[in-house]
Amino acid sequence: EIDNLEEGLQNKALILTFESVRQVDLKNTFAEIVYVDADKIKMPLKVRKWQNGDYFYPLGMQGKKKLSDLFTDLKLSLLEKENTWLLCQNDEIIWVLDRRLDNRFKVTEHTKKIIKITYQQ
Repeated sequence: EIDNLEEGLQNKALILTFESVRQVDLKNTFAEIVYVDADKIKMPLKVRKWQNGDYFYPLGMQGKKKLSDLFTDLKLSLLEKENTWLLCQNDEIIWVLDRRLDNRFKVTEHTKKIIKITYQQ
């Protein structure tokens, strides 16, 4: 069950740590840390590189956006783009690691369970 998930997902290039928390720590918010509504997360999750045509719903924006457009807006180099990882459930992007959370998974006033996800490279 997701509220007991406190394990790390390890890959040669990255480590993701999932921790059940009671509230969002606004004083300790960095690009490497996101808080998600646990009830919106469906297992299994997967980590993958971005692909042409990928899109998501960026936190704080209305509507969807292609990742290629996000990368252009962020002025990412080709190497930075190639080294960008995505946390996904099925075909939905939850988080562009170290960049932006998907709006559909954000914590709201209706959230009952919160998962803190930390990314280390």
